[in-house]
Amino acid sequence: MHSEDSPAHRVQEAFTHLLRWAHRGDVRRSLFGAAEAALSTNDITLLRAVTTHGPVRASDLASWQGVDKSTITPQVRRLEDRGLIERQGDPGDKRAALLTATDEGRRQLATLDDQGALLFAQALHDWPAADQHALATLMQRLADGLADVPERSALHVRPRVQPRA
Repeated sequence: MHSEDSPAHRVQEAFTHLLRWAHRGDVRRSLFGAAEAALSTNDITLLRAVTTHGPVRASDLASWQGVDKSTITPQVRRLEDRGLIERQGDPGDKRAALLTATDEGRRQLATLDDQGALLFAQALHDWPAADQHALATLMQRLADGLADVPERSALHVRPRVQPRA
């Protein structure tokens, strides 16, 4: 059991506060702009996973999300129907398909990332540059560490593929 002033407790409390903040309607609109109406948070998360880790199998996405493949299939189909991801044959297994982001999917994700960065730039505008850099480094370190908690993510099994230029 952690005391209320332990670093783990303070991080958990701050994380809970950040989650509440991120789910507010005005924040979602600022973070996601026009995509907020068309894409769910899960759609954006899956698009980011396919863009970052693709080509990737739907079964790997399901494992990463902690759901059955039958749950991920309609979510993937929504992204395909919007032209954000596409299927291609898996050269290692002719029965399987790999998912990759389309140029439009990468473009929309880049737009979302730019909007999100602008929101955080506004929140951090009066912080000293050294504090901004330290926060960015520590947040990335935390995010990387959480990828293996409670267990290693299925998406870490495949090497990251750089998007086409």
